[in-house]
Amino acid sequence: MAIVITNGIYYIATNKNGGIIKTPILEDAQRFYNVNVASRKIQKSPGKCKGYYVFDTEGDDKPATGSKIQKKKKRIKYNKDVRKMLYNKADGRCALCGRKILFDNMILDHVVPLAQGGVDSVENLQCACVTCNRFKADIRPDDFMERVTAIFLYQMERKHGNKVIWKISHMMLKRMI
Repeated sequence: MAIVITNGIYYIATNKNGGIIKTPILEDAQRFYNVNVASRKIQKSPGKCKGYYVFDTEGDDKPATGSKIQKKKKRIKYNKDVRKMLYNKADGRCALCGRKILFDNMILDHVVPLAQGGVDSVENLQCACVTCNRFKADIRPDDFMERVTAIFLYQMERKHGNKVIWKISHMMLKRMI
C-alpha cells in the first residue's frame, strides 16, 4: 500500500531541507504509512497543499484527474445499547486515566487503533474521556503506556529531582517498569 498526497496531477514530495515540493512523477512522491500521517502533513501546510488530498495507490497506477478518492474505511456507528454495555463494563470510568465520566461525555476508543490495523468491533473498543482519546490518537496501547510513563518520570524529575524521597521512589519505579 502506497499512500501519497496528490491533486490528481501533481504529488507532494519533500526536499532535502524538509520543505514541500510538487512533482508530476508518482515515484518521487513522499510515501506515508497511514492516512492519518498523510492528513497531518496536509494540515501542517494548508497553503502549499490546498486542493490536495490523500490517495492510496494500491491497485491503481495513478488517480483519475480531479477525483478525490480516499480509501479510508467508514467507522461503524454503535447504538446506545452497545455504548451503555461498554460504559457499564468500564464502571463509568475512562479506560486510560481512570476518571469517572458521564455517559453523555464518553467516547468509544479503539484499543488497537484502526490506523494501526485494529478492527472496528466491540471487542476492540473501550470507554475514554475526550482528553485521553485525543492524547492517545492512533498510538498502540503499549506505546501509549510508554509515552505516559516517560512524561510522568520527566515531569517528576523536573519538579522533585534533587529530593531524596524522589530518588528512592524513582529507583523503585524503574524496577517496576
